[in-house]
Amino acid sequence: MPASTPSEPAPAACLHCGSPVPSGSAARDFCCVGCEAVHGLLVEQGLTRYYQLAQGKTAPAPEPRKERAFAWLEPLISRAEAIPGPLCALELDVQGIHCAACVWLMNELFRRHPGGAGLTVDPALGKARMLWRRGAFDVAEFLRDVEGFGYRFGPSRKRPERASLDLPIRLGICAALSMNVMLFSVSFYVGLTPEDGDVFRLFTRLSLWLSSAVVVVGGWPFFRSALQGLRRGVLHLDLPIALGILLVFGMSLAQARGGRGDLAYFDTLNTFVTLMLVGRWLQQRVLERNRRFLLDDDGAEGLFVRREEGARLATVRAAEVADGDVLVIAPGDLVPVDAVLLDSGARVSTDWMTGEPGERAVGQGGALPAGAFNAGREAMRVQAKQAFTDSPLVALLRRAPTLAGGHALHTRFWDRVSRRWVVTVLFVSALGLALWWPAGPDKALEVAVALLVVTCPCAIGIATPLAYELVQARLRRGGFFIRSTDLLDRLPRVRKVLFDKTGTLTLGRLELVDRAAVAGLAPASRDLAFDLVSRSNHPASRCLAAALLREGARFNPEARVAELAGQGLELNRDGVRWRLGRADWATEARTVDAPRVEVLLSGSGLAAGPVLTRDGVPVAFFQLRESVRPDARREVQALQDEGREVWLISGDSQGRVSEMAAALGIPTQHTLSGQRPEDKAEAVAKLDAADTLYLGDGVNDSLAFERALCAGTPAIDRPVIPGKSDFFLMGEGLSAIREALRWSARLRQVVRRLLVLAVGYNGVAVSVCLAGWMTPLRAAVAMPATSLATVLFTVWWLSASRERAVATPTPPLREVPV
Repeated sequence: MPASTPSEPAPAACLHCGSPVPSGSAARDFCCVGCEAVHGLLVEQGLTRYYQLAQGKTAPAPEPRKERAFAWLEPLISRAEAIPGPLCALELDVQGIHCAACVWLMNELFRRHPGGAGLTVDPALGKARMLWRRGAFDVAEFLRDVEGFGYRFGPSRKRPERASLDLPIRLGICAALSMNVMLFSVSFYVGLTPEDGDVFRLFTRLSLWLSSAVVVVGGWPFFRSALQGLRRGVLHLDLPIALGILLVFGMSLAQARGGRGDLAYFDTLNTFVTLMLVGRWLQQRVLERNRRFLLDDDGAEGLFVRREEGARLATVRAAEVADGDVLVIAPGDLVPVDAVLLDSGARVSTDWMTGEPGERAVGQGGALPAGAFNAGREAMRVQAKQAFTDSPLVALLRRAPTLAGGHALHTRFWDRVSRRWVVTVLFVSALGLALWWPAGPDKALEVAVALLVVTCPCAIGIATPLAYELVQARLRRGGFFIRSTDLLDRLPRVRKVLFDKTGTLTLGRLELVDRAAVAGLAPASRDLAFDLVSRSNHPASRCLAAALLREGARFNPEARVAELAGQGLELNRDGVRWRLGRADWATEARTVDAPRVEVLLSGSGLAAGPVLTRDGVPVAFFQLRESVRPDARREVQALQDEGREVWLISGDSQGRVSEMAAALGIPTQHTLSGQRPEDKAEAVAKLDAADTLYLGDGVNDSLAFERALCAGTPAIDRPVIPGKSDFFLMGEGLSAIREALRWSARLRQVVRRLLVLAVGYNGVAVSVCLAGWMTPLRAAVAMPATSLATVLFTVWWLSASRERAVATPTPPLREVPV
């Protein structure tokens, strides 16, 4: 026997969500920074019971971002408090609820805030309703506390879809009635006959009444869909289902009224209707859950701004802003239109628009582009230079238009299958009726009805929805959340994967290249550097603050730090001037050192990191770089090895894009830099041949989303983009994309095998019916048996154990028409 090779040690599990920790992760016990931060908050606040309630079902947390402004909340609170009474009530949407532990955590945090009277969280719909005593509760403060754990609140817009409430009720009613009818039918099969008198008639009537209710309650969704299809001139799959239900019920009704309830198909009919409802419910269950996970962002309607109206400051919707309006933009708020700054100075960030990190200083009279955020610590006054209708945000926020002129390419396969199935079933039923008409109308009708009963579209109506549900649930556990109904039908066509750079391939934050630069600092210098960076919200400051804190740096509350926009931080202590910032500024007392510092900071992928100086003398150089997703290089290489083109499309400079492409192994000819939103959309349109997948994180990717075959985002904490996505990702890795591509291809194989099985079964069933051998008892056995067989086949083929048994390297892709 060959010697066995030792298996690789299993990766460590994240202490928060249980996901594998990527190799080389800076946070050794966590899969992402979000999980590390949330775990720390839970421990710090004494909320570790969360993990007992979660029972391993928690999902990776998004990285906590800086506090949001709550301009949208102010009018909601005002309306709630305007209602008379001792208690105020407010209902909000919640993003990020995973399990019962999330509900417990929100209730526990609510209990710790004085003035609260009650909190009700609906995890199924993603809503929270709170009650508080008037004037004794700070709603915004409570929301900030909860959002610190990775959740997000918004105005109440989510509404349960009509089908999500309708189908479970219909399914429950039909299942209960069907079980009773089956009990009555058993008596017929074991020998109850018309000679048994009153008992036979009673069981027949009960079966008829209960089956009538099943037809009305359970058959209505199929009747409605079939009628709608006929009005549009479409032979929908629900047409033979509806005809089968009506004809089988009509035949059974005739038999029952003729005193032969033992020849009726009531039990088969009820089972058929119930199974079809199960399939319809499976089609929508996971998708609705994924959609409710996010906030329902309605674009411009969700943007609010404060506008000066004389001596009054009013909170209005962004759509009401007119040219010349004076707006007050609080820290974290968005500038909705092109404007000029009225104050002496401010700091703004345009990462939401450009997708690239970084803040800049703006002086009085300086131009502020629409989409800029106030990144400072004070509110700023600006004057609008255009009405919101002329703002470039309008095009980026609008919903993608509904496609006109026919069905999309990826839906044509199912259209063809449904149309051919309908025509074939109707033709075979008519053939059976014609062949047996010489034997008498009753016998001919019995054969036709039997054909409609046994030619059950179980592979499409039950097993296929189950297969989709199993794959969607599996991908969800891996952090891939599907929002579009037909995404799994589109994914097998993907041959080009297009990545935005910042916030997509990178994590939108900086990381320290050499930890020795921090570890080698003397304790006094380390504490002083922490005093500098802990008082700044700059990305470089946040990165260094975390590194210094891990080395045990201490905070001095008496320190007074000045932040010079675009330069750095300065602190004077005991006659010594300490600076941390740009090399030319921090070393200005010894300018001869500045060139050497710049050389030390140069290198592939490195940002011009800050320098710590003492009276102009360099003490430490901190080389920083963009934090790339831990598995980005591996996943990019794997996608290319499988035969897919990988492109990097970014608004960043050519140098930085080329460095990123080289680090990840993306060919230079597959990179595009300096791309504006409209440039990205044009590039995607040129590349797309109904085979592109685009992954982006900012509203600057919004137009590109509309041009790609499918699009997704890892940025669920940003507005607008999640609502336009076909899917979204959780966690810091990209492996879920390749997993989704692999499972979508496997799903297509399973569906086609199910169709082959269905054709084979129905070929046998049709032959038996045309021969006149089909009886109600045989139909009652055959239809549920084939349904069970296809369900078991589906579960087995998509099972994890089978996947491990047949695991082989993925071959290069071939173009396979859908």
